[in-house]
Amino acid sequence: MKKFIVVISSIFEFVFYTFFMVLIGSIPINNQALKLVVHFLGLIVVALLFYYLIRFIFNKIEMKAKKYIYYMTISNVILGAIVPVFLIIIIPNETLTTLAFLTIVSTIYYGILINIMICLFNYFLSNRMKKLG
Repeated sequence: MKKFIVVISSIFEFVFYTFFMVLIGSIPINNQALKLVVHFLGLIVVALLFYYLIRFIFNKIEMKAKKYIYYMTISNVILGAIVPVFLIIIIPNETLTTLAFLTIVSTIYYGILINIMICLFNYFLSNRMKKLG
């Protein structure tokens, strides 16, 4: 059951961070340096938001949030990179190939950065909480 929850949460994480990063990317900014700063600040904010949301959900269902957040981030990258390739092999369709390619690009571009930040937040904020309390 815990593996199922980790897989479902990684799928929802993928959908939501793609949605949020597309929203952040659609902000009309003419200055390229400012656009880059806003984009990376958006990555940090989205990762921090997901960290606290996932930690809250895992604590509510009595899973060890510190341990299972790492599993969720790893499964998110694996699912985002491997499942689209299988879909291309199984169902060779032009539209599905385009969608799978966009999924892979989103996983590489957003997924890896956001999941690394979530892991860093998990490491530093969980250890900080343990040292304080």
